[in-house]
Amino acid sequence: MPGRAAGDEALRGRKCVLLSSEDRGGYECLHISYEAAGDSVMAYLLVPDSAAAVRCPAVLMLHDHGARFDIGKEKLVRPAADAPGHIRSSSEQWAEKYFDGIHMADSLAASGYVVLVPDALYWGERSSADAQLWSELVYGDSLQRVAALRKAGGNAGTVGQSGTLRCGDASLMAGRVLSGRMPSGAGEVTGLVRTLKNKIFEGQRTVYDSLSAEGAVWAEKTLQEDIASASFLASLPFVDRERVGAFGFSMGAHRCWLLAAFSGDVKCGAAVCWMMMKRDYDASSPSDLSMRIPRLREEYDFPEIARLTYPRPMLFVSGRQDPLFPERSVAEAFEKMQDIYCELSENSGGRRPASGKNDSCSGECGCLHYGTVGKSENETESGAGRGTYTGICGKTSDEVCTETCVGICDKACDRTCDGSGRRTGMETVFVDGGHHCGLPVQHIVLDFFTRCLN
Repeated sequence: MPGRAAGDEALRGRKCVLLSSEDRGGYECLHISYEAAGDSVMAYLLVPDSAAAVRCPAVLMLHDHGARFDIGKEKLVRPAADAPGHIRSSSEQWAEKYFDGIHMADSLAASGYVVLVPDALYWGERSSADAQLWSELVYGDSLQRVAALRKAGGNAGTVGQSGTLRCGDASLMAGRVLSGRMPSGAGEVTGLVRTLKNKIFEGQRTVYDSLSAEGAVWAEKTLQEDIASASFLASLPFVDRERVGAFGFSMGAHRCWLLAAFSGDVKCGAAVCWMMMKRDYDASSPSDLSMRIPRLREEYDFPEIARLTYPRPMLFVSGRQDPLFPERSVAEAFEKMQDIYCELSENSGGRRPASGKNDSCSGECGCLHYGTVGKSENETESGAGRGTYTGICGKTSDEVCTETCVGICDKACDRTCDGSGRRTGMETVFVDGGHHCGLPVQHIVLDFFTRCLN
């Protein structure tokens, strides 16, 4: 779909505005805004050149929290050339820290997927003036940016139902923080940066409370927008609506499994680094406010979301050394999700695999309880290890299992079956490392989408 004219034609009639377009050699990056759940959402839409001839598979990519608010969609997409310099620098730093320097949405688009990446409320182009000021001071030339403080009109004091940011009392404006004068050196700028960061972080409480006062729940609003975004993506004329998936990292993973539970447009989901048992979760941080849906929290433990995502294929990945999601709690949640998919599959006519796991099983089979992936002797040149799994049977990846579960194992070695040879669709994988979505994890995710959407 090369060219702005073609982009305008494809998006016409969908309450969508094309702001700019950029040819990236093999795919096009469109900067767009569209209506979702009564608000205007800013997003990047990446469209492969192949979309001019055939309907393509598509992925809705959902960004993380990370206590970094100046960027949202830019955590997954390389910003457009006309984006502010501090946003491009911030995006690069984030990609290096969490994605091995890869902008994952661009990688998927280069592989032939249409990719939509929206900003959630309070991130990216929907963030506060303070978040952008912080970004200018940290990722621009700080001393040259000090003059911008005179024009900073306050903070996101309240957020309306529509998601519009409103400036509130500027009690922490730079002049007041620094006794009524402008900062004159790097040390004072550093202090201001720290103050702004804390103010923005605590501002999450204001967003939550402001929406609550209007009868809304922040995370429900985000979910409604994500559902609308999935519907928008599936409706595009160059997208095969039967091949639409979702991906998320960290908070984005939480958004992903909620979306898979409540959207009819999403056919599969890949959630990286957000799953555990509810009893082990710290809900006291302001960061939880953007993910808290009280009615769901009261009714379900986190892994019980599997009852709502079934029968969609789902991939959950977690780092063994993730400080936010301890392995013990994640393993219990993974086991519960596997059990739920097996139970529901059994109720729909399949046979459940034998309970328990054989710790001596080193086979890379398709009949997993839960598994681990790490670099091993069969590691590929790209750095992605096929790994060793804890499974039920001991068959290798290209053998037919005729023992415990009569399943057919394949080379991807991370599918589950329900005991009758049919795959239940719940894939749970541990990787070596922490809260991270580096190349090995990206290869696992791409393999999952290749199998589910192609």
